Amino acid sequence: MSDHVPHRRTVPPGSPEAAEIAGLTAVVGERLQRRYDELNASMNDAIEEAIADLGDPELTDLLHASVEGNIATILYMLRNDIPLERIQPITAATEYAIRLAQRGVSGASLRRAYHFGSDDLLGQAFEEVRQIDVDPDTRLRLLHHLAGWMHSYVDWITGMVLAAYEDERRQVEERSASIAASLVRGVLDDAPGAQQGFAERTGYRLDQHHVAGVVWMAAANAAVDHTDGLKSLADELAGATLSTGALFTPVDRSTAWVWWGRGTDDGPLASDVVRTVLAEHEHARVALGEAGRGVAGFRTSHRQAGAARDLASVARTGQQLTSHSDRAVAVVSMLLHDLNALAGWVTAVLGPLSANTDNAARLRETLLTFLVTGSSYQVTGERLLLHRNTVKYRVGRAFELRGRSLDEDRLDVELALEVVRLLGDVVLQ
Repeated sequence: MSDHVPHRRTVPPGSPEAAEIAGLTAVVGERLQRRYDELNASMNDAIEEAIADLGDPELTDLLHASVEGNIATILYMLRNDIPLERIQPITAATEYAIRLAQRGVSGASLRRAYHFGSDDLLGQAFEEVRQIDVDPDTRLRLLHHLAGWMHSYVDWITGMVLAAYEDERRQVEERSASIAASLVRGVLDDAPGAQQGFAERTGYRLDQHHVAGVVWMAAANAAVDHTDGLKSLADELAGATLSTGALFTPVDRSTAWVWWGRGTDDGPLASDVVRTVLAEHEHARVALGEAGRGVAGFRTSHRQAGAARDLASVARTGQQLTSHSDRAVAVVSMLLHDLNALAGWVTAVLGPLSANTDNAARLRETLLTFLVTGSSYQVTGERLLLHRNTVKYRVGRAFELRGRSLDEDRLDVELALEVVRLLGDVVLQ
């Protein structure tokens, strides 16, 4: 039973003309009942002509059963003056909606079916009204009443069947995701037979290049399911990076594993493109592995994405994208098992240069750029948009603050600076 059925232009039960309109409505219902088979055929033809998703004979049979159930319910209610609030669920209509969801047919087909079907039946009802001998005023009120009654009925029935459709669609997606997750874990664990039928069951090919990723929502509320949003993000990134598709596997409500198929392209996902997409998703984060081919690449890229995710989870830099191929990410991600020891080592190597201050941060950035550009004041200045003399001053100040030269531990200094760049103040004094 419906809790609330909207009444559109129907005659109010307590109005002076209510009894007369109810009687005439029953007459229309009786006249339509005598044409029951004709109404069924006409409505089925109208729907089948308008909707292209009904090529499957089983779906067509279910549609016919749904149409028959709806017509029988409508005519019974019209003939017996049964209020809209007492509408009962129609099993055939619900079953048809569920089967559409199982077959992956768009829910829009349901809406269109009821739109064309109700229009056809209303047209038949109007023809019967024209043949009833009543004054024009009463005929007009009867037409308005029948139109309003039919619209209210369609409001209710479409709400019911679409709810059933969406519920089944979610269950189908959950079952599909569960199967895909099982197959993915089988491939990652090298389980016997895991690769057989993988493409057919997941829609994703293993014999291509892949870039794996971990996508998640930062500071997500555990009570909120972000799976749909993450799936949309994965698909959006697939389109933006010209990938062949995305294999999406939820891990929990706010995290998922993704593989972007690259076909024959062995290059990475373009970082600038990924960042542009992420800019529209403020709380989304992505960690990427490097491109790899075949099953081995599928696994390796996934491990790399996991390592990049570990680093991003520890870091306090606010970066939305962390890529395993970025400078020093691979090395630093292997040092995360003991953050206290890592922070102590950073302090020992950098000395006062590891202070958590804006001035020390500027000096660290300049010194790191200076080291990775081959100790070039000129190139450092160009990258940081600084005058050469400013670079020279900052580098000298960094050496002075640290208290010793780079003669013996240049590599340690560069790595310590990379650790701070990637992890932020979590490793600073």
